Amino acid sequence: MAVTPDAASAAPPEKANGLATYFKVIFAPGDAFATLARAPMWGWAALVGTVLTVVGTIVLMPATLHFIHATQEQSLSQMSADQAAAARAAMSKIPNSVYSIFGIVGSIFAPWFAWLIGSIVFIIGAAISGAEVRFKAAWVGAVNCYVIPAIGTVIVAVIVMLRGPENVNSSADLYALPSLAMLVHGSPKLAGFLYAFNILNIWFYAVAVIAMEQLLKMSRGAAIMTVIVLALLGGGLAAIFAK
Repeated sequence: MAVTPDAASAAPPEKANGLATYFKVIFAPGDAFATLARAPMWGWAALVGTVLTVVGTIVLMPATLHFIHATQEQSLSQMSADQAAAARAAMSKIPNSVYSIFGIVGSIFAPWFAWLIGSIVFIIGAAISGAEVRFKAAWVGAVNCYVIPAIGTVIVAVIVMLRGPENVNSSADLYALPSLAMLVHGSPKLAGFLYAFNILNIWFYAVAVIAMEQLLKMSRGAAIMTVIVLALLGGGLAAIFAK
């Protein structure tokens, strides 16, 4: 018997495993985002992405604390003796636990900020290119793409800790992955910008292109241009905070 339009529209929506689809983004992004286009899901992706980010932050915390204190010492060295003494006394009143708490709390909210920015960039790219402008689809794409940076956070933390937290005295010492930053020396801002083009981020950019093609029906060229804007934005933010 032929399926009538009414019967087709009444068919139940596709059911898929959000957790399995999230990790499928790593090795089969085309299939994963085709599934997400039919059955939009982001709950498991948000939970696991946040947990991985927090884990990476905790593992990296000893190195982060050493970096904070190294940066403080650099600042103190540029002050007069009286100013340095007063600043050192004020800093001594802040225990490491305060920095740790702020770092962990920040790692909980940081992915959500990244997903929001990514979604907005995806939506703008879709609007300019005449593709489908749907915030939910853009959000699903941004949250599920994050599996790569989330895993990267843990990998970087482990590498840095194996090198020894005492060796982290500048932002460049946190650049544990091969990237274009390896080509420059003596320019923290430029190195911070170029580190946005490390091997995991490049993988992330490629996956993001596929996400926009599948979820927002963008052309390959438009998706690539949108990802370039996203990469430049990320590199710019990294350069601002590089020391």
